[in-house]
Amino acid sequence: MSDDDISLSEKRMYGETRPETHAYVASGLGVTRVETAGGQIGRFSLEERCSARDVAGANGEVAVATDESVLVSTDDGFVGAGFGPATAVGYDADGLLAAGEGRVARYADGAWRELGTVEGVRAIDGGLLAAEDGVYALPDCERLGLHDVIDVTPGYAATADALYERTGAEWTEVRSGGHSVVAGDGERTHAAADAELFVLEGGEWRPCDLPVRERVVDVTYGEDTYAVTEDGTFLVDTADEATADGRGGWRQRSLGLPDVVGVAVA
Repeated sequence: MSDDDISLSEKRMYGETRPETHAYVASGLGVTRVETAGGQIGRFSLEERCSARDVAGANGEVAVATDESVLVSTDDGFVGAGFGPATAVGYDADGLLAAGEGRVARYADGAWRELGTVEGVRAIDGGLLAAEDGVYALPDCERLGLHDVIDVTPGYAATADALYERTGAEWTEVRSGGHSVVAGDGERTHAAADAELFVLEGGEWRPCDLPVRERVVDVTYGEDTYAVTEDGTFLVDTADEATADGRGGWRQRSLGLPDVVGVAVA
């Protein structure tokens, strides 16, 4: 048995106990749960078989967009929440959102409430939609500009042409060239282009020293920073002081998953 196959609870017998996070990786195979704590990546297991298109998490809940419906995590596993085929899911301050086949809706009290119509939605984050023909803002699906938007987070948009920052009502290009990922949590901000991942530090975009040269398809945040590549490599970035050996930075583990589309923590 390799060290990677030992559970994190067993590993902690030999070192300081650190907060454990369950990350959920969405792929063409389904939803895989990954145990991680203090920079260590432990066991992983397939939690739900489906053809996942997107995944998001908040407030202890994980939602998955599939080609049939939206799935939501419960104590007994993932259950269908209806909606129909979805291309994107996300959360804002008021809860779960989904988009697909032109529909944008919010899930509340066991039912979906229609918010508007936006075609080609690719991502949802913090009340913003990334779509083929621009960025849209909820709750009224107001178009905020740009074109061919692949990902969005409050304050930034990743497009096929560049990475943009929004100041006031204006978009300003901050990095040229196509970007496929942008993510932020109010304190940390990352963006991906081709096989490189960048972090915003001191007002400058600096390349991350990743242990693999693969295209990053998503980034999310919890106790640490988590990322996943299209080839199924799970990555975690931990501060030095948060690791048992005092050596932080990016660590990796291959999950062997096909068609990876995203990662989320609740």
